[in-house]
Amino acid sequence: RCYVMLAVSSLSKEGMLYPVSGMVRVTWRHAECPLVTGDHVVFTAKLRQPVGTRNPGGFDYGAYLRRQGIDAVAFVNGPHAIHVLPGNTRGWSQAVWAQFERWRQQVRHAASASLSTPAKELFVGMILGERKFITPDLRGHFVDTGTAHIMAISGTHLGFLAWLTFVTVRAGTRRLPERWLEWLSRWITPTRIAVVITVLVVIFYTMLSGAQVATVRACVMILLYLVAVWLGRDRDLIGAVALAALIAVCTHPPVLYDVSFQLSYGAVLALAFVLARSRTESLGGRVEPSSRWSAFLTDKIRQVVMLTIVATVATLPLVAYSFNQMAWLGLAANVVVVPYVGGLVVPLGLGSAIAALAGDGQDLPLAGLLEDVLQGLVRLVDVLAQIPGAAWHVASPAPLAIAVFYGGLLLLGYSLHSEMRWKGLVQWGTGSMMALLIAWWAWSPRPFWEADTIRVTFLDVGQGDATVLEIPDHRTILVDGGAAYERWDVGRTVVGPFLWDRGIRTLDYVVATHPQMDHIGGLAWIVETFDVGQFWSNGIARDNAFYHRLEAAVRKKGLVEHVARDGQWLLDRQHPCSLRILNPLLDPQEGPPSRSRSYRGTMLNNRSVILSLQCGLQSFLLTADAERDALSRIREHPASRQARVVKIPHHGAKSSWNREWIESLGAKIAVVSAGRVNRYGHPVPAVLDAYRRQGIHVYRTDRDGAVWITANPGSLAMQVHTMQEYRPTPVRFDASWFDQEWKNLERFWCQWTGMV
Repeated sequence: RCYVMLAVSSLSKEGMLYPVSGMVRVTWRHAECPLVTGDHVVFTAKLRQPVGTRNPGGFDYGAYLRRQGIDAVAFVNGPHAIHVLPGNTRGWSQAVWAQFERWRQQVRHAASASLSTPAKELFVGMILGERKFITPDLRGHFVDTGTAHIMAISGTHLGFLAWLTFVTVRAGTRRLPERWLEWLSRWITPTRIAVVITVLVVIFYTMLSGAQVATVRACVMILLYLVAVWLGRDRDLIGAVALAALIAVCTHPPVLYDVSFQLSYGAVLALAFVLARSRTESLGGRVEPSSRWSAFLTDKIRQVVMLTIVATVATLPLVAYSFNQMAWLGLAANVVVVPYVGGLVVPLGLGSAIAALAGDGQDLPLAGLLEDVLQGLVRLVDVLAQIPGAAWHVASPAPLAIAVFYGGLLLLGYSLHSEMRWKGLVQWGTGSMMALLIAWWAWSPRPFWEADTIRVTFLDVGQGDATVLEIPDHRTILVDGGAAYERWDVGRTVVGPFLWDRGIRTLDYVVATHPQMDHIGGLAWIVETFDVGQFWSNGIARDNAFYHRLEAAVRKKGLVEHVARDGQWLLDRQHPCSLRILNPLLDPQEGPPSRSRSYRGTMLNNRSVILSLQCGLQSFLLTADAERDALSRIREHPASRQARVVKIPHHGAKSSWNREWIESLGAKIAVVSAGRVNRYGHPVPAVLDAYRRQGIHVYRTDRDGAVWITANPGSLAMQVHTMQEYRPTPVRFDASWFDQEWKNLERFWCQWTGMV
């Protein structure tokens, strides 16, 4: 597949052509003809708004795309789905970009023909800047070890390239014949020749790698440094970082929300501050000749360790907020991985890419050596990722706490450079506060003020199901885990971060209601990552890749698959809450489920595990994808009739519209889990109307985002919250404008303090 960004000029519908403007992101499967900047194309597809999932503290992919200026998304399939129109006309900038894209395609094809997976993925990501080809599992290992930054083309790559070019050109120029050197010195010095050549090389590689955020930042800083070298001026590192950030923001203001921008400039700004201070303190210092080399080596080692610690601490809150991790292992891993990448991977990769462009471009020169080096990097990171506790997952810090941390960091830095009063006390107090914040984030305890509270969260997982039950004795039950596709695993991107934000690292029960992708696809990653007490299913096996992955994860964790049947108790009445299974019913004539039998969708749905949670005066009924037959059977069950909260079965599909069952309900609240703009038309309006006619208030994850209900077992009162209620709303300038704006401020305060 490939991803195409199109500036749309017109839309055709029912034979009529309408002029429009906007950006569309097209996912093109089985693409035959690679496109380049400036191509004029035509295609047929259904346009959809960019959508994501909205969960407490979660990442909203739809909002991310909209910040990138994307107005719609589309999917096309087949080698001829997009047609290039003849007679393209390009401006000079488009022509330049088009040429660089052709070169990038040439190198990519050579890598595909010469390297195997995962070396090919790393080469394309680390040399060409196309990280979307790196699998989530491989990227996860780099994130776990705190070395994810080396996958981005930034200072490591461009810095090495600039240094190598500058040193080589200047040394080569100085070795010219004396007569030539004297003639050349009339106009330009060897140092300035090296500056010119290095500038051209750095700009060339920045363009070749796609000019990503981190690459542009490194390019601007290197160019500013080279300008200072040309002018013979002192190098202002902090000023260079600030100017590079200003250029990036002025070019594209929404980049401020990009985590790569935040991490990149946060780390480099901290490093620039420390290096500037170290350089100031070292002025006038002199090393004794007898110990010059030993002192130099010791100083460099100390500097590398110090800079690694500084970069890790400076980005710690941002990494915890965006990735729910504290990459403590990066303090040691970077000392090994960065030299490996800078000394082997980057020079070999760049050399092979340039040689491929200079040659026929069919294969990468030195592909065998490059394969060994890249596979060695993968093995090195895999070994580091296996260290116990390497992936230390934490709750996302509240933005207010992050602001306090960086405020303390600035105050600490200021105190080191000034002769302020009570300097020692300020440093001790600020350092202690920052240490306490880090310790609290590392601990990430469960909310102790909710110890006696029931909390049931219906997560927004798109078209699928995932429900988290938190009961008063600190037990946690996960029912289903959403879907998992090639590049998007709901377990990894939605369910896992939500659990960490709630301080949950252990799941007492994981229930797979029935083996369909939209319900259990994300459970494999959950089972692999979290400590799981018991695993329950309906016992039906399927010959599908997503099911085999879940089976393998269950076996790897040493879990026993418990088969759910009507009347069984997961939690009996001796606990503060009871959890009972109402379905599936084992038919004695049919016998236990056969692993070789093929089950149709309706049969799978009617064999879904239906759960009844009873906590004091509160009761919840989770119906999975049960259809009419299963609902008719449980209609007279007391747990069904007495439930106060019901999950609408099968995402509100018409096949689960059972009028008699709905009329038998005594529920006050119903929740339907469905994806926005899903192709099935879920939930069906007639189904929703049937619940509303019973006086049941209906919440929808496709419109409301995640829905969570909190209650006390000893009271009939309950509180219902949705992500939609925390979204700021436009203010109408009428008599109530102040109240509207005050509510917006309350929403912002809840988000900033982490109360969502």
